[in-house]
Amino acid sequence: MVQLQNLTVSFTGRELYRNVDLFVAADSRIGLVGPNGSGKSTLFRLIRRDLEPDQGTIDIRRDLKIGWLPQTGVVFKDRTVLAEAMSAFKEVEQIDRELAQLEQKLQQGSHGSELLDRYAHLQQERNHAGYAHEAQARKVLAELGFTDEDCSKPTGWSSGGFQVRIALAKLLLEEPDLLLLDEPTNYLDIKAIAWLQEYLQGFRGAYVLITHDRYLLDACVERIWSIERPTVAVYKGNYSSYSNAREERLVQLEKAAQEQQKEIEKAERFIEQFRARKDTAKRVKSRQKALDRMERIVMPEKRKRMRFRFPEAATIYGQVVALEQVGHRFTDRAVLSGVSLIVAAGDRIGLFGANGEGKTTLLRIMSGDLSPSVGLVRQSEKLQIAFYRQGAEELLDPALEVIDEARKEAEGYTLLELRSILGAFLFSGDDIYKPVSVLSGGEKTRLALLKVLLRPSNLLLLDEPTNHLDIDSREVLEEAISDYRNTVIFAAHDRFMIDRLANKTVAVRSGRADVFPGNYTYATSAGKPIVEPVPARKPKPPEPAPQALAPRARPTKAVPRKPASELKDETALLQSRIRELEEKVRTLDTEFQDAKRSFDFARARELWAVRQALLDEIIALRNQV
Repeated sequence: MVQLQNLTVSFTGRELYRNVDLFVAADSRIGLVGPNGSGKSTLFRLIRRDLEPDQGTIDIRRDLKIGWLPQTGVVFKDRTVLAEAMSAFKEVEQIDRELAQLEQKLQQGSHGSELLDRYAHLQQERNHAGYAHEAQARKVLAELGFTDEDCSKPTGWSSGGFQVRIALAKLLLEEPDLLLLDEPTNYLDIKAIAWLQEYLQGFRGAYVLITHDRYLLDACVERIWSIERPTVAVYKGNYSSYSNAREERLVQLEKAAQEQQKEIEKAERFIEQFRARKDTAKRVKSRQKALDRMERIVMPEKRKRMRFRFPEAATIYGQVVALEQVGHRFTDRAVLSGVSLIVAAGDRIGLFGANGEGKTTLLRIMSGDLSPSVGLVRQSEKLQIAFYRQGAEELLDPALEVIDEARKEAEGYTLLELRSILGAFLFSGDDIYKPVSVLSGGEKTRLALLKVLLRPSNLLLLDEPTNHLDIDSREVLEEAISDYRNTVIFAAHDRFMIDRLANKTVAVRSGRADVFPGNYTYATSAGKPIVEPVPARKPKPPEPAPQALAPRARPTKAVPRKPASELKDETALLQSRIRELEEKVRTLDTEFQDAKRSFDFARARELWAVRQALLDEIIALRNQV
């Protein structure tokens, strides 16, 4: 359907691509990955013919219907949300136009039977199509997070994120031959992302997907286009396959480049040494021609990556935070009810749920920022919290320069130390004097994260910390969280991050907080929630029944007891078996962490299932001891 051949593209003297060849088939499922600013959106502009390459050709099937979702810049004004979504159905618009023309003719006095029959037929067709399309449009809008009330609102009042979601709904309803999706998950919650994943898995056409959601890339793509300037490398498989294959390719490429450089240097030494001699002139000339014809191996441009660790305060042992029957209301709406949660030292807890269900409220209650309407919150006396709040990047002062914004939280740091920390977050040279107002979304998120890192903590609370971060930056953040030895609680729509980091998850929904002993995949598959212990008043003993109503006890035969020595032997065997199973669980824990670090989540899920079965057996054996 689409073929890009020998493409070379430059911007203001900076080469984005050189000699790139790419192909999109009718059923392609492609993920386009690369750091922010590497030229992913530019590739979409080339496919849409909004931009012409410096050299090369772009061949597109003549009747190809392309649907494109941009990151930003979508503006709808004149219709309601539902009407805008339904405008995706072009046949309905055509019927409406013809009906309007017929009505005009009827008003002018034309009343022929043929005209009236055509009008009646179109009315019937419009009603039938209208009902079916409206139901379809409402379903897609609901899945993307729009309420019935939202559907009746005019599109013009809404935010940029709201407009992008309308555009996505409209695009999916159009069902084009080729979808070009540029960060479709940016404004979606975890529920909507899961629905989009199912939609794409069943989509009949082709798509190219730009996203930082690695879980989505793993589930939905069969090929990766990786921008590795100055080329775009193509890898078979999903994101996890690509991640491993790319590392291997770069190692092999570097080795080949070193070998080639040795050959070049050897040939150049020969040419230099024997250039002036007549008896070796032919050999020198031959070597020079071979050098000139040699296709030099070009290593991909090295990606800049953040590097940091979260500074840590004194470790807390035992309980860090405990919630007992916590509930909270905002005006007339109850957000949380009866939430009990014990956070132990070293926990890695991932919160997930749809927007508005109470994840941020729960984090604020645990931090002490918000007092619950009911219930108790207990915090360790040694608690020192670092809290990255959702939307922290929007709270930065746009009038300040980067270094001055960082300095607000940098009491006790020297200028040299602060510059070093800024450099670790990719703010180097004159970048530290940029006004905050000109920073990109990713740069603002990095700056907001940096401010959290300037104080040691033993409880890290992170509310949507990956917003606007590219995959490389997300991986660095995850590594820093993995290295953090104290307790972490984070809310995220990034399912890959929750799977990789969480040893306990909390599903926040319908006012509840259900706790699961595992990651996102476990919690959403066969996981059983943990029932947290809640201190309760001792119930009053039941009043004895009247003597006349008491049933007469039947005489029972005494059950013979086993000899003490036999009971002792059985107990020893049970305890030995428990120790054996516990050792297996420890081994599985190590293998499970190794599988997560290598992104082999299929293997991780298998290990987790075996681990749970062993734990169930241990509990059963302990009940017999």
